Amino acid sequence: MVGNWELMLLLTKFATYAAVSSCVGSILMQTLRSKQLRTTDTKLEAFDVWLSRWFLKWAGLGLVISLLQLPIQAGAMAENGIAGMFDPLMLSIMWQSAVGSQVSFIVVGFTLLLLSEWGINKLARFKTILRIVTVTGFILLAISFTFTGHTVELNTVFKGLLMLHILAMAAWAGSLWPLHQSCKALPADSLVTLMENFGKVAVFFVSILIACGVLLLLQLVEPISNLFTTDYGQLLMLKLIFVSGMLLLAAWHKLKLVAELAQHKNAQPLRLSILIETLLVVSVLVTTSVFTTLVGPQS
Repeated sequence: MVGNWELMLLLTKFATYAAVSSCVGSILMQTLRSKQLRTTDTKLEAFDVWLSRWFLKWAGLGLVISLLQLPIQAGAMAENGIAGMFDPLMLSIMWQSAVGSQVSFIVVGFTLLLLSEWGINKLARFKTILRIVTVTGFILLAISFTFTGHTVELNTVFKGLLMLHILAMAAWAGSLWPLHQSCKALPADSLVTLMENFGKVAVFFVSILIACGVLLLLQLVEPISNLFTTDYGQLLMLKLIFVSGMLLLAAWHKLKLVAELAQHKNAQPLRLSILIETLLVVSVLVTTSVFTTLVGPQS
């Protein structure tokens, strides 16, 4: 039975995953849009504004969630109700632990993302420098996931693989809702170009995701039979099923639906399929939150 504190920790983990993914995906979409020919089409301009606001909302939510993480961890440790969240001793203990280090990296990461996007909107001439700040924020967020959880015992090489795995998954997962929105926001020709460009970079991200995921799987699940005999392994298998569904839909988009869009100018089938893929992403994030929060490799 999952207690209230475990549920709160689970929700904060899920919200953090969702915020990181949405931010990475938004920047990827902004980058792909910047490669397209600039026009004065109001639909394109409105979509670019929506992307920036979407990014800022999730970066802001991520920052708020990260600030709540330490008190929630302290409350879970104190087991003294809401008052435990503000117990100075418990807060001090958590701050000096790996949780404190993780929270520090997450807070700084999301703060850098907010500052960089605000700066780009106000100080466009410094866009290159500000995008470096954005990338730095993403790296700090990726590093934060190596401080706690079932991967904390991994060596430096595998922690690096974990970071790549997280960023690749975030780029793919976080792009889906903006792509879904683009189906109704962009003219057909611009939408086809965006989808084709995304399809090209998605191959790169998915390759990194799978390669790093397989190596991490072999490292974390020993022997491999534990995939079928432990709670942790079974949750991993469930995640793999969801990811496989995402891969099949992504291939269907690239090979069939985008081609039909270019021919018939009807984005509705693609939009519906992306919505289904987005629901699979939510399932992946929920499953990942469960086995990184409540279940260990030996469970």
